[in-house]
Amino acid sequence: MISHQLARKLKDAGFPQSELARAQQRAGYDYVSLPNLSTLIEACGEGFGALGREPSRWVACEYVSQRGEWSNVHEGETPEDAVARLWLSLNQVAEADRTAAGIGGPP
Repeated sequence: MISHQLARKLKDAGFPQSELARAQQRAGYDYVSLPNLSTLIEACGEGFGALGREPSRWVACEYVSQRGEWSNVHEGETPEDAVARLWLSLNQVAEADRTAAGIGGPP
């Protein structure tokens, strides 16, 4: 399970919130989703490459098929932490690409 602080970072970066979290937010509560591993991996989409275990940490990374290499490596104490950090990184890259293309963002 990820920490509340990491869950907050996901929410602030636009990670989809559960129906329960959205209902609690509408009711005025400071509530964030704590996504499970499969939800995090699915949210990474094609950006997810692999998840592995090292002696004292978990590692999630992206596989860039155009270059045939592993990149964008993120670590965590749990597999969820590592994949959540990968999603945050992938989301920042996607947001930067949209901004550079003049898509989205503030009016």
